[in-house]
Amino acid sequence: DTYGFPLDLTQLLARERELTVDEARFNELMTEQKKKAKEAGKFIDDSNEVDWVDITLGSDSEFVGYSTHQTESRIRKHANVQDKLLLVLDKTPFYAESGGQVGDVGVIKGSSGELKVLDVRKDNEMFVHICDGVLGEMEETLECIVDTQHRRSVKNNHTATHLMHKALKKVLGDHVNQAGSLVHPEYLRFDLTHFEKISNEEIIAIERMVNEQILFNTEVDVTIQGFDDAKKSGAEALFGEKYGEEVRVVKVGDYSLELCGGTHVDRTGDIGSFKITEESSLSSGVRRIVAVTGKQAIEQMQADSGVLNELQSLLNTSPSGMVERIESLFKDKKELEKKLKKRPENENLDSKIMDKFETVGKHKMLVMKTQVSSMDDLKILGDTVFNRLPSGVAIIFAEGEEKPMAVVVVSKNLNEEGVLAGEIAKTVGGLMGGGGGGKPHLATAGGKDNSAIDDAISSMKKLINETLNR
Repeated sequence: DTYGFPLDLTQLLARERELTVDEARFNELMTEQKKKAKEAGKFIDDSNEVDWVDITLGSDSEFVGYSTHQTESRIRKHANVQDKLLLVLDKTPFYAESGGQVGDVGVIKGSSGELKVLDVRKDNEMFVHICDGVLGEMEETLECIVDTQHRRSVKNNHTATHLMHKALKKVLGDHVNQAGSLVHPEYLRFDLTHFEKISNEEIIAIERMVNEQILFNTEVDVTIQGFDDAKKSGAEALFGEKYGEEVRVVKVGDYSLELCGGTHVDRTGDIGSFKITEESSLSSGVRRIVAVTGKQAIEQMQADSGVLNELQSLLNTSPSGMVERIESLFKDKKELEKKLKKRPENENLDSKIMDKFETVGKHKMLVMKTQVSSMDDLKILGDTVFNRLPSGVAIIFAEGEEKPMAVVVVSKNLNEEGVLAGEIAKTVGGLMGGGGGGKPHLATAGGKDNSAIDDAISSMKKLINETLNR
């Protein structure tokens, strides 16, 4: 419910892991959640169930916020619901959530104190102000003040949404249509019909086109026209809007022309800058874009630059060389993974080898071939065997990609008797056409021909047997 992760995909992932989903219980909980959500929003979505207190008579909810951020307004009615105060006014500068644009916030002042406006919602044509605070008993007239910074950020993002919508059509094609929108003070979110992922090159082209319009600082012209006349002029209707006989037409030079009841900047330069931060799939044939403008866009670019600088330091390369460097690291990682996969039963290999030791007198002996991918792996195996070998000698051979190799392990007590791994490794290497050497307890050998391993094993079994029986 929170993240929109579908039940069928959950069930698919569960089956792959031999798990099951309790669908009946899921449906019960989802029903409970929907009920809670409905009840939580009832006081704004179903005003018939709100116990309104009438204060003054007359028309209500005249919106004057296109031209002013502050008014003297009269209370038409109020109600207290779920520890919030609901107000309906004769006129208001507060924009009510609609067409994807969030409602305004701000303050409403009265003789008894100040109310904090948290949101404004529409109930048909009635604007319901959702407030924190307490209303005085004799209050009738209030001073309404919109948070101008909040409104300014929303206006930036709303006009940028129009600019981006046009850019999407130009870059991706005329098949693009709006499938949803959210205009928030901190970001804009836009859902569009498109059949494939939007590439990085296309995103750059969209950003460039929008930012060009911002740099042109074009005047944003808003006019009131008849709906039919506006449509004939080529104005495009946006998703989620409801239109009457007269409509607001938002025109940005010769670039964009759309019907819109939201608030907009005076000139495109007011937006400052535009940056797309996310592109994702919402559903089949529908993509989602998230973008930021103004201050948020600058902060995003600075954050991206900080990450780039850190990567530059970690990778010890210039930004232009990062892709090549990271590709190289991925390649190395894949090679290492391949080598690890070639190590059969890595976790249990040492235990199986310990089971293969033969007893020779008071000691243990092992001369055998195994499969490892490198001398480093062979040394690790040798270290493990040494730590578990109370008294004895082990010689473990392996075929390299081109040449044979071996590790020799001798217990400490035999070192004291003159049995040295380094000397044995020289002999092993000689039998394979190469050489060897190392420490008294652990040494390595290498040869020239993998086919020499079997003969070397045979010879070393005889030699070690004789050594331990002395």
